[in-house]
Amino acid sequence: MMIPSAIAVGVFAIVPLLGMFALSMTDFHLVKKWDHEFGFQNFIKLWNNKRFINSINVMLLLSVFGVIFQVALGTLIAVGLEKIIPKWRFMRGIFVIPFVVPAVAVALIWLSLLTPTLSPVNDFFDIFGITVPALLTSQYGAIAAIVMADTWASYPFVMLLILAALQGIPSDLDEAASIDGASKLQTFYKITLPLLAPALLMVSLFRFIETLKHFPLIHIMTTGGPGRSTQATNYYAYIQTFQNSNVSYGAAIAVFLFLFAAIISYYVARANARINDA
Repeated sequence: MMIPSAIAVGVFAIVPLLGMFALSMTDFHLVKKWDHEFGFQNFIKLWNNKRFINSINVMLLLSVFGVIFQVALGTLIAVGLEKIIPKWRFMRGIFVIPFVVPAVAVALIWLSLLTPTLSPVNDFFDIFGITVPALLTSQYGAIAAIVMADTWASYPFVMLLILAALQGIPSDLDEAASIDGASKLQTFYKITLPLLAPALLMVSLFRFIETLKHFPLIHIMTTGGPGRSTQATNYYAYIQTFQNSNVSYGAAIAVFLFLFAAIISYYVARANARINDA
């Protein structure tokens, strides 16, 4: 009974992955002559490429800050709905709405909000004579804009997983802490947060891996600009593959991303095992 699933995984996952590895070792180019060379030349070129190094820095900025804000906001809302104001549980469906909006629509929504000539936010502040800075025209402003859009679209995922983890915490612990005179804030820091550590670690891993794929937001909101300030690694792979027609070089960048995510996943899994064993 496992054969159909094994075939599907092999055809749609393992075979393309092996093909990507093989392609990254060649010099295949859509325009130039293919000399059928095979080796690690593409990977050597990567580490001597300043644009590639810059793309890693951009990727880390987007991923680290994105995960921090998503986990913080999602956890705050989950704890609020479950522990602090239980009467608001009916609002879970409202908070989940951004998560079901397609990434392209999210990018267009935030692009319109952050474009001065289109933004209703700018019109509102203009009434009070306040000028809102154009985030998309500056290096760190564009990065902040992508982080905000990704946080808005992705915090519901964190919220749902943390809600599930909160429901697994015995209510007796909170009641015992309350009887001992602990405030809700003390109960959260001393009991709830330590018990949420495994869930927080895993959801951070899921979101970190997902933030490595910022392509729709970058492509629609900034197209990698201004300059190259938002050219994350996956977007740089797109540029090399589809704009420069350098397929093997783009495959090498994709291999780097795969190995990077695999290494991060390995160490997070080890940390999670240590927490569970403690």
